[in-house]
Amino acid sequence: MKKMKLAVIMTFVTVLLASQTVAAAAAFTDTKSHWAKSEIDTAVSQGWINGYSATSFKPNDNITRAEFTKSLVAAMKYKLEDQDTPFIDDKGWFRASISTGLKQSIIKVNEYKESQFEPNRKITREEIARMTVRALGKDADGVKSGYLAIAKQNEILKGYPDGTMGGDKNATRAEAVLMISNTLKAKNPQVKPVAYPKTDKELDALIQSLPSFKGHTTISRGAVGVNLKGSDVFEDHNVWIEYDAELKRTTINVDEPSSDVKALLKDLLKQYYPQSYEKAYSNYIKVDGMKFVEGKNSIKTTYDGRSFLVYKANDNVGVVFWIGG
Repeated sequence: MKKMKLAVIMTFVTVLLASQTVAAAAAFTDTKSHWAKSEIDTAVSQGWINGYSATSFKPNDNITRAEFTKSLVAAMKYKLEDQDTPFIDDKGWFRASISTGLKQSIIKVNEYKESQFEPNRKITREEIARMTVRALGKDADGVKSGYLAIAKQNEILKGYPDGTMGGDKNATRAEAVLMISNTLKAKNPQVKPVAYPKTDKELDALIQSLPSFKGHTTISRGAVGVNLKGSDVFEDHNVWIEYDAELKRTTINVDEPSSDVKALLKDLLKQYYPQSYEKAYSNYIKVDGMKFVEGKNSIKTTYDGRSFLVYKANDNVGVVFWIGG
């Protein structure tokens, strides 16, 4: 399908929804009525925090320094650096996260006593404020005005009803999820997606607005690509989307479909065919299972007043969508 991207239409798409992790989040029995259920579901679906079991997230339990560091590093999509650190207690599953936190300057060695990170110690709201403010690149502001103040200013965390910030209080897992989610929003403020995006920026906004989005997007020559692997390899972008103003058509190119890609496509089709996306998706599944035969490998119809065409690429792997305006 690599040839398809270049030869068939310089037109593409993307967005990501990990169905298995969404289902896992929905199965938590201890978050169903929790105030942070939505944020927890999104965080789990994006893969930067997990539950304790298939049915338990333990939202009201305290989170440790190591657990929070791992989640923040994963949420910020930092490249893991598993190297020795100045801490004498950095041995364990958390070492790469601590090492990466040091390299990204969200952790400062001189703030910890006797060269000990104490990874299993419960983290405080003050510590979270320091790390998240630094993740925003606002360390100088934190030094000048106080990290809690800058965290509040950037809506990473709010104070309590009595006006205090509770900096010395241990944070719960639910609070940690909310603070990291707010950090991501402050780091990458989203443009509200339009109903039928026609520019690369509007397409990118649509993709990144989906609750289960993960990986990263790249805008190239007016098209938006999604790298579901989260790697630095450009060829790993396996879904592309582009709008052709002259033809008034959105094209989606799918390369090497996987279960994650299929979940993504279903979520994306729902944006264009809100009443009939299940039918559109079902046609995609049919075409995806076809062998390429010239003139016999496509389905063309109309859903919700909008044209729909899906066809198999001649490499017998890729699939292309044409969506009318």
